[in-house]
Amino acid sequence: MSFDPNTPLPFVYSPLVRRTTYLYCALLPFALIETTGWFAPLFAAVVAYVFFGLQTVTNELEHPFANVENGLPLDAMCRTIEISVAETLGDPAPEPLLPDDYVLR
Repeated sequence: MSFDPNTPLPFVYSPLVRRTTYLYCALLPFALIETTGWFAPLFAAVVAYVFFGLQTVTNELEHPFANVENGLPLDAMCRTIEISVAETLGDPAPEPLLPDDYVLR
């Protein structure tokens, strides 16, 4: 079975994961109350923070080729390849791209 990278995941998966995370985090304190007592909301808050943080990271990583701060610096990568090819051919190499406001694009 092959995977076509041009086929996006259906939109329905994103709301399903988000709703399942909300439901899990809402019910978690009830599962922890017997073992942790009054600390159950604190533990549930830490778990919720981790889950929603992971959700935010995965949303950022859905589009790795976008021209944003967390996207891959494709222009700089292509320039590095261009420099290597120019050096191999004995041609003058262009200057490498430098970060703009601490972001390499």
